[in-house]
Amino acid sequence: MAENPISELPSDKNQSAMGTKYSSSLVPAAIVVFPVSGKVLMWAADLPGGFGNDTSNSGRTVTSVFDPDSCTITEREVATVTGGRSEDRMSIYDETLDVWTSGLNMMTGRGYHAQATLSDGRIFTIGGSWSGPLGGKNGEIFDPLLNTWSWLHECIVAPMLTNDSRGIFCADNHPWLFGWKNGSVFQAGPSKAMNWYGTSGSGSHFHAGYRGSDADSMNGNAIMFDAINGKILTLGRAPSYSAEYSTTAAYVITINEPFTESSVKVVEQMHYPRAYANSVLLLTGEVFVNGELWNPKTERFTVIAQMPVPRTYYSTAILLPDATVLTGGGGFCWAFCNDPSANHFDIQIFQPPYLLNSDNSTASRPKIISVSTKTVTVGSSLRISTNVMSKEFAFLRYGSATHSINTDQRRIVLDHKLVAGTRPTYLMDLPSSSVSNGYEGARRQKPSIF
Repeated sequence: MAENPISELPSDKNQSAMGTKYSSSLVPAAIVVFPVSGKVLMWAADLPGGFGNDTSNSGRTVTSVFDPDSCTITEREVATVTGGRSEDRMSIYDETLDVWTSGLNMMTGRGYHAQATLSDGRIFTIGGSWSGPLGGKNGEIFDPLLNTWSWLHECIVAPMLTNDSRGIFCADNHPWLFGWKNGSVFQAGPSKAMNWYGTSGSGSHFHAGYRGSDADSMNGNAIMFDAINGKILTLGRAPSYSAEYSTTAAYVITINEPFTESSVKVVEQMHYPRAYANSVLLLTGEVFVNGELWNPKTERFTVIAQMPVPRTYYSTAILLPDATVLTGGGGFCWAFCNDPSANHFDIQIFQPPYLLNSDNSTASRPKIISVSTKTVTVGSSLRISTNVMSKEFAFLRYGSATHSINTDQRRIVLDHKLVAGTRPTYLMDLPSSSVSNGYEGARRQKPSIF
């Protein structure tokens, strides 16, 4: 989480930079930021640059850990990771113990499903016919306290299927899921139909309307950039998983109470058509898409620093604790790549405009000097001291990304007031539990300022 952002944004928003490129022993097809150390876990499949042809150890996942402080990458042999080639398995990594353990198997095999953390800490998943049985991949839920997976038979997958040219094999892939109030889940896409899922008892389903005039948007992006007001940006897409042209389309969805219809607004299109892209929510509420930056106030995209390396299918991007963005990967072929140059065994750091002055020199950054408590609860208060006057505070949630999906990233702006002290000190009241899951998972977040 960003702890050292700047107090004022530079006036020239086109200033940005791609930093040093670091070689990796694998193509990072999936990444997650560790909440304690801020290191990044990266993983591929049974092989570092491909998948599906290592019959000697089909359950293996090749992993590495990137340390942003030392800029070093350490290879590993496998966050909660579910599905894939060993489609019903679940693996759990404990950062404090530095160990992987095998969890309880899911109720059915899945691959290219998605999962979302709920307001009560449980994990919901649905879809995923790329692995395991074809079709019928209704919802199920994992309870970390009971260590159990359970079917949610009424969380039916059928309403969220796309009309994919390859049928059910791809039609339930990569759902855009957002945990919301009272254990509910909002599915924003990629189907043009949107849906609510309830997770009590055997589950429930409610139609949430259509995403405006948008069509099925496989391999597009969805980002909850404002968790207080239920704002979700969607961008890019293709009608089917492959062999289709991408688009520049962009929409903003607003959700309120669970199980009610959402509202949808068309916003200015991107500069470039995109599918398989990666979008990262920044500490300012802006959204980074490689080569473009979306501003939530103007609802417009601005062209920024171009990538020197193509980041296509199987690429990833995620916000780092110092408010930079890690991008990496791309390629990652089935069995082997006919063209070895398609694989990108590297990562690179992007510096957003708020970290730079107008001449691209490094901007000065405020620091959080002290925080009154390391643990907060919904509706409580928090006191923060900084080294300079600051205009805004926000919680940003740690993310995990793969296949253009990052269901955990979200931002909660905190109301605050200046109080007496030897240095700038602010008191803020945290939102109540009725606000959203965006805050209720606060133990997985850190404060940021700018």
